[in-house]
Amino acid sequence: MDERDEAREALEQIAATRRETARRSASPKGYYAVAGTGMGLVILGLGLDGPVRWVLYAAGLAVVFGAMTWYTKHTGVVTWANLREPGAWRAWLMIAVSLVGLAVASAGPWVAAGAGAVTALTWAVLGPRWDADWVRSIEEQP
Repeated sequence: MDERDEAREALEQIAATRRETARRSASPKGYYAVAGTGMGLVILGLGLDGPVRWVLYAAGLAVVFGAMTWYTKHTGVVTWANLREPGAWRAWLMIAVSLVGLAVASAGPWVAAGAGAVTALTWAVLGPRWDADWVRSIEEQP
C-alpha cells in the first residue's frame, strides 16, 4: 500500500467517524416535543398567581431538565450546536418564540396559556427539522 492509499483510507476513516458522531448526536424522537412542553409549562406558570404558578413553573423546569437528561442518556454525549450553521434559523426562531412567550406571560393567564402553547408547538414542529439540519451539517463538515 502506497502513501495515497494510506491517505485515502485515513480520510475514509475520518468520514466514518464523523457519520457515527452525527448519528449518535441526533436527538431521540419526541425530544423537542417534550422539551417544548416543559417550556410551555414554565411560560404558563409565569402568567398565573398563587401556588399553581410555582407548581407549573417547577413542573416545567423538571420536564425541561428531564428532557436534557433523556438526550444525554440516549446519545451518551452532551452537545451544543453551532447556531451559525445552515438551518440554524429554526433554532433561533425557537429561542425567539420562547423569549417572547416569557416576556408576555405576565400579561395574564390567557396570554400565558397562548404563549405557552405557541412555544410548545414551535419546539415540536421546528425542533426535529433543526436537529436533522444540524446532524447533516456534522456529516458534511470538511
